Amino acid sequence: MGVKYNPFAGNLDIVDSPSGDFTDLDVSGDITLDDGGTYTTTVQVVTPTANRTISFPDATGTVALVAGSTGQVTYNDAGAQAGLASANIGSTGEIDVSLAGAASTPPVTFTGSWFTGGTATTTKPQLLIEPSGTTSTAWSTSGTGLGVNAASGFGGNLLDLQENGSSKASFDASGNLRLGGSTTYYFTAQQGRIGVFNTETSRLFFQFANYQSISLGADVRINWTSVNGQAAAGTIDTSLERASAGVVKIADGSTGTGYIKQVPVLVSQLPAPGTVGAGTRGFVSDATSTTFAAAPVGGGANTVPVYSDGTNWLIG
Repeated sequence: MGVKYNPFAGNLDIVDSPSGDFTDLDVSGDITLDDGGTYTTTVQVVTPTANRTISFPDATGTVALVAGSTGQVTYNDAGAQAGLASANIGSTGEIDVSLAGAASTPPVTFTGSWFTGGTATTTKPQLLIEPSGTTSTAWSTSGTGLGVNAASGFGGNLLDLQENGSSKASFDASGNLRLGGSTTYYFTAQQGRIGVFNTETSRLFFQFANYQSISLGADVRINWTSVNGQAAAGTIDTSLERASAGVVKIADGSTGTGYIKQVPVLVSQLPAPGTVGAGTRGFVSDATSTTFAAAPVGGGANTVPVYSDGTNWLIG
C-alpha cells in the first residue's frame, strides 16, 4: 500500500492500493476523496449519538448508495438499479415522483393501519395536507384516511378535480360542492337545509323523495311531467309558479290555466276547524245541504266545498 502524508495540510492521502483486501481505515475528521481533478467528494463526520455502521455487501445485496443525476437516490440491488430512481428530491426539499402505474403496483402506496382511538387532536389522518401552524383539533377519533385542513381565512378550493385544466368537481372553503361541465351547479348544506343553484339561469332544480318541505327562492317554478318517476324533461303538463309577491299560480306548464284537485272526505273526517285555522279549504262528499255558509251535516249525497272560519266548517 502506498500512502503520502502532507504535514502542511495535516492529512493522510491514499495514493495507491496493492492487490489484496483493504480491511480497515480509522480516520478522525472528514474524509476527502480526490482523483486529482477539479472536484472532490467529502465524507463529513458529525457527532454521533451511538456507533454507526455503513455496510457494503456483495452483489446480491446493496452495493452502493449514490446520488442520481437530478436528485434521485438509487442503489444497486443484485445488479439492477433500485431505490428512488423515478423520484427527484430538489434542492429545497420538494419531491417529484414520475412513475407510471402498473398492475397491482401504484407509484405511491400507504399501506399502514390507520390510527384510531386518540383524541380529536391526536387522531391525525393517514395522509394529512395542512399548513404549518394551522389549528388541527377536530379530527374524528374513529380515524381519517385523507385530511385537508386549510388555515383560517383561506378562500380557495380544498379539493379540485380537473381534466386537462378544466375543473369537474371541487369543494371550496365554505363547504360548497361545485360540479362543472357545460353548466355549473353548486350544492350547499347548512342548518338542515339543502340548496342547489345554477349561476347561468338562476333556476333551481330538485328531485327529492320523502322530504317534509322544499323551500325555493323567488321567480322559480316547480314542474311535473306526465311520465311517472322521471326527471323533468320533455313536455310539462303541470306547473306551480310564483305569479307575484304572495301569489302562487297553477298553470299547465306554460301560461295556460291549471287546476287544483282536493280529494273529498266525509264530514266526520274533517279536522277541527280551530286547529287548521281560518281560511283552510276542503271538500266533503256526504253533505245534506248545499246552502252557502251553512254548517255541513254528514249523511247526505252532496259533494260541496267547505271552508273554516277558525271556529266552524261552513259550506262555500
